[in-house]
Amino acid sequence: NCLTTDSLIHIGDKLVIPVVGNMESVNSEQAPIAVATPLPPSNPNSPALSTQSFFVNGVPLNEIAIISPEVAYNMQEIYAYGQSIGRNSRAFSKLGDSTLMNPGLLVQFEDGPYNLGPYAYLQTAVDQFSGSFERYGAATRVGLHSWTVMDPMWADKTWCAPNETMLACEFRLHNPSYLFIRLGTNDSGIPDSFDKHTREVVEFSIANGVIPILSTKADRFEGADGINNTILRQIASDYRLPLWEYDVVAGTIPGRGLFTDNVHIAKAGATYDYSLPQATQTGQSLHDLTALIVLYEVWQTADGR
Repeated sequence: NCLTTDSLIHIGDKLVIPVVGNMESVNSEQAPIAVATPLPPSNPNSPALSTQSFFVNGVPLNEIAIISPEVAYNMQEIYAYGQSIGRNSRAFSKLGDSTLMNPGLLVQFEDGPYNLGPYAYLQTAVDQFSGSFERYGAATRVGLHSWTVMDPMWADKTWCAPNETMLACEFRLHNPSYLFIRLGTNDSGIPDSFDKHTREVVEFSIANGVIPILSTKADRFEGADGINNTILRQIASDYRLPLWEYDVVAGTIPGRGLFTDNVHIAKAGATYDYSLPQATQTGQSLHDLTALIVLYEVWQTADGR
């Protein structure tokens, strides 16, 4: 299959094993050669491939929800496995620190009020995932580091078993099909550690039939170069996973939509009436809108709609 010794084989890759008569008669020079190539998504009209005419603050939706055809196919494979082991197709979970918890990712869409305005099509995602929006879950914690996620010591024993990690605990309690991952703010100065432990989180999620949705962040807490966002983008590419590119859209609004500490998402001026221009010019309402867009795109693509 033209693989080199350091080639990675991913979920969804197809390997050709030629058989001509019995094994002794196989001539390697005559056998067909096929490079491992991911198949296209089952639905060629997937929203992930047809949203280029939609924008948020001038940024196309397909540059906010990064879902290539290869990612789409891989998500469908993970989703199918998750469904085979009983994952709840109507549930998502959150893994992250206080940048996700304060003021609360997507909470507004549980009980309102909100007006989606030109994004009214997203209401189907609000209906699909009712019950997950206002839930913080067992995998959110103020000051969370990537290296503490898989350490049972950091899991809240109010809900979790003695030797259970917070992520395993959350999967057991909520049984999601999707997982928002917001990490990196508290991993300043340790890029190798951040890379290693975020990959552990990703691999654990995939092995449990849960689609990880990696998110870049608006802050530059680890330095002006934003190296942790670069790491997150590389991980999403390596594992062929969806990426919520919040960093890019955050750059379109004043102060990157951050509070005066330059870390947390700003509440000031936020409105959930998306028929108004200011709704996409403030941190909290922009943060939640783009998260909902990504959730919709991932759900529609993974479910083969």
